[in-house]
Amino acid sequence: ALDTAVDFFVRGFGARLQFRMDRPTDDAVMGAERLGLASHVQFALAMLELGGSRIELLQWWPAHGSTTPPDADLAGGSHVALDVADVAAALKALRSFEGVEVVGEPVTFALGATPGLTNAFVRTPWGALIELVTWQGAGH
Repeated sequence: ALDTAVDFFVRGFGARLQFRMDRPTDDAVMGAERLGLASHVQFALAMLELGGSRIELLQWWPAHGSTTPPDADLAGGSHVALDVADVAAALKALRSFEGVEVVGEPVTFALGATPGLTNAFVRTPWGALIELVTWQGAGH
């Protein structure tokens, strides 16, 4: 799953892999207890550079519970908005990724708090909701 996510951001958005920490193969303490989790919970991570910012991706091996992420409208659900040069072009490119679901086509807002903002939504192969955003005008 982590490899899929890294590939998605690298090929889809031009991110660069900074480093990886693989799942430990021994009983090494990963620091999950610092996140309020049991100390034996394990994870792997990848740090990416994306547009001058960093994004950290984690893959968990939980001690219990579901491995299916919650929908965006449920407790624990979330989405990430990514600024792209052209929403329609980014959406077209992402359609070619296996497992990507287009949730909403591009919409440009003329009124309200976000005039000039164009966005569209996709669901990643691992279930995350990604918002593609371009904001033209008003100094954005």
